[in-house]
Amino acid sequence: MSQDFQLAGFSVTRFPTAEVMNAPLNQEVKVNEYDFFLNLPKQSENEKTVLINGFQYRLVTPVVENDFNPGMDGENLHLLGYRLTVLHQLSNEWKVLISLNPTLSSAFDTTLEGDDFLMNGALLFIKEKSDRFSYGGGMAYLSSFGEPRFIPTLQVTLTSEKGKLHVLLPRRITYDYYFGKFTAGLKAEASGSRYNVNYRRTTAINDTELVDMLVYSRVVLGPSLNYRVGKSIQLEASGGIAVARRMELQGDQIKDANYDTANASFFRFGISLVPPEKNNK
Repeated sequence: MSQDFQLAGFSVTRFPTAEVMNAPLNQEVKVNEYDFFLNLPKQSENEKTVLINGFQYRLVTPVVENDFNPGMDGENLHLLGYRLTVLHQLSNEWKVLISLNPTLSSAFDTTLEGDDFLMNGALLFIKEKSDRFSYGGGMAYLSSFGEPRFIPTLQVTLTSEKGKLHVLLPRRITYDYYFGKFTAGLKAEASGSRYNVNYRRTTAINDTELVDMLVYSRVVLGPSLNYRVGKSIQLEASGGIAVARRMELQGDQIKDANYDTANASFFRFGISLVPPEKNNK
């Protein structure tokens, strides 16, 4: 197991109030995110295949001030997903990674329907040039930027005795430097989804429109600090700036219902269960 592999944990991310750009009124939005996850890895007897069963729950709670669209304010957005990841050794240098991620992404304000369901996934081929350097690429179908779409991916991992650089474009870049129980790092990470919602809103001219979907995405940039407590508990604190924050309302009658938000700060705190250090060596 790698030093930064997380078996289970939760985190809270807060995006304080920020201005909604090009809004007809003086609108501001703030968002809280709550994440819970569990990863169960298993290695095959021949040690060529690693299987990971992963479970995730995310709650996103946007709050819009001076909102003239009743129903969106305080809407609870739920994401409940299962991820099956298979990492298989093809040859001395090549590995293949297959990930299937069926997900329920919804406000759950009506009975379940087909629009609540998303199927994400990825296929990557990775070449290990050495114990400290690997690279690869492939294709993924993801909703990390809001709308589900096919995205080409590039992966690079470079490690040293004291640090690790991990690049998984276009979704994530991290660098960590180890100081014993402390780990200091930098990260850039995109996250989001398309949520099935069903409510009616009143427009500025008192028309009523049915909102079918809510698209939410953001990118965070900033430093992070981890501290290992005992053998298996890891505390994380991070912060920085949130950019490309976007919410969009979709429906048959809706046009230009975008809540693009100005860049602003974010703060995150988390706790996770990681493999003991003796196993990492």
